[in-house]
Amino acid sequence: MAISPPTDIVLDVLNNADPAVLEVAQAKLKAGQATAEATRLASTDESFAAIMRSDPVADAHKLKHRLDGVEKKQVPETYRKFEAMVLQNFIKTMLPESEEVYGKGATGEIWKGMMAEQIANEIAKEGGIGIAEKLMDNGSMKTMDKAEKAEINRADRLQMETQLINQHQLQALDKLLPGDDARKTG
Repeated sequence: MAISPPTDIVLDVLNNADPAVLEVAQAKLKAGQATAEATRLASTDESFAAIMRSDPVADAHKLKHRLDGVEKKQVPETYRKFEAMVLQNFIKTMLPESEEVYGKGATGEIWKGMMAEQIANEIAKEGGIGIAEKLMDNGSMKTMDKAEKAEINRADRLQMETQLINQHQLQALDKLLPGDDARKTG
């Protein structure tokens, strides 16, 4: 005779329990289930057919935006791609090692990598896990702004240098050429 500990223990408890107490407990459980089901049906006001027609993906997106309450930050594509690359490495290690799913050898590894890449890209596109936002907040964009300012300053300096060179060339030309203009500037 084989024994099944969880069910045997439950049966032993039921057999040794007071029948009156058992009936009261069963009635409470049934009443609680019925009440919960009635509350659920009353609160939804939707039939089974309406529930089946709903789009769970669209509902999940609506719920996500309602829960977030805030629009996603506008993060540059390069940060999203970096986040996708990091996520790809994590996801690839989490995917199962299965030759039946991906195939054998190098081809299987390539397929597994491609699957991880696509999953990571979708996760990053939908907001990721915050790596891109953190990089943006930690000053990478500020560094880029400083680089742009340095480039603008460099362009201004080049323009001033060009003007200065032109001015010195005009003065040298005035000194070389005979005439009244050469004496006035010299």
